[in-house]
Amino acid sequence: MLVELNEVNPSFLRSASERLRLRHLPRLLALPHAETTTDDEREHHGLDPWVQWVGVHTGMRSDAHGIIRLGVTRPQGRQLWHVLADAGKTWGVWGAMNAPCGSTERCAFFMPDPWSYDETAYPPALDDVLALPRYVSKNYLDVDRRVAAARALQFVRWTLRPANWGVSARFAAAALRAVARNGANVHTFTTLLDYLSTLIFVQLRRRTQPDFSLIFLNHIAHLQHQFWVAGERIHPEMELGLRMCDAMVGMLLEARAPGEALIVMNAFKQANVAEADAYGYRQHNPADALASLGVHGARVEACMTNDAHVLFATPEEADRAERVLRECRLSDGTTPFYVERLGPTDVFYQIDFHHGIPAGALIRSEARTIPFDEMFMVAKRTGAHIPDGDVFSDGVDVPGHLHNHEIYDVVLRHFGVEPGSPQRPLERDVALAER
Repeated sequence: MLVELNEVNPSFLRSASERLRLRHLPRLLALPHAETTTDDEREHHGLDPWVQWVGVHTGMRSDAHGIIRLGVTRPQGRQLWHVLADAGKTWGVWGAMNAPCGSTERCAFFMPDPWSYDETAYPPALDDVLALPRYVSKNYLDVDRRVAAARALQFVRWTLRPANWGVSARFAAAALRAVARNGANVHTFTTLLDYLSTLIFVQLRRRTQPDFSLIFLNHIAHLQHQFWVAGERIHPEMELGLRMCDAMVGMLLEARAPGEALIVMNAFKQANVAEADAYGYRQHNPADALASLGVHGARVEACMTNDAHVLFATPEEADRAERVLRECRLSDGTTPFYVERLGPTDVFYQIDFHHGIPAGALIRSEARTIPFDEMFMVAKRTGAHIPDGDVFSDGVDVPGHLHNHEIYDVVLRHFGVEPGSPQRPLERDVALAER
């Protein structure tokens, strides 16, 4: 079982566990420990989870696998679970970032991350679980209630199936307690989503008993970015997240089969920057904002925070949008956006700075001028990415120091599969990407 606790800082978890008297996180942190690193150093341009986890899943450095932007799942090298399937092993994967399902040979279950817009769940009934998180994760600052209600009804349909009543009851009880304690907000939603994921993952493992299983959990990374208070105080949102994380870790530890090997890793971790001049930005409604800047007729796939893919019907439309975004300027004349062409009709953009911005700042395009805060919300950052990472393991031989992508080799060798030569993207995946 590979548990991906995205970006968690073990030192923070250790001290917080002591203050909150948590039961299960200390059990995890007492396991044999190894250190990882990555050659990527620049946050938002490689030192990001959607880049580093692809390395873990393919055994490739980022300059080899080439996946740098959230939501992009093809082309890639062969995933760890597909190599194991070729060796006769069954697999189940939940929430792996930027991961394509690909072949479902020997697949027990697959759940994509909410931002991988071209991926669907397997078996297809799990799409009822995916629908609401996928919508809310991209639109939580400007939710269309009718769309959200339709997605919620899909989830209700899943909960009403008799086989899911046990999970549904446990989740409902936890959700009621969490909302009563912290209110209904995106931070509580993020924590509850991981809790639900853990419940379903444990249930599916019990039913299907895969040889290899993986779960990705993101809520502590999210909370570290915004609520990692320096000193002894723990923010209420962080406390809820830690207590529920402790419960999730307890469920996962108890779910292990006799003799089953365990790896828990963060890919890399965050450092506390609560005292620094560090800010993050979140789009209110990217489609509306782009239209205000003069970019029309596109399908917009928002990413996690300050970025999005803008997808067009023709390369000519993409050409114009790319030009408009590149020529935008802030009030002081600086360029607000990093713009990258990812394909003939895919224009990617993101905010290209992380300092504070003066009140009343404007963005100017060839079409019009709009207030910056009409397009983006600003928040003080309390956690930032650093290249160092951690692995906690039991029942598997992990070197004391390694690159994070070398966990791929560790897992394969544990199953008696010798890693092959450096991979190239599959021809089928290249064809899909070009299409």
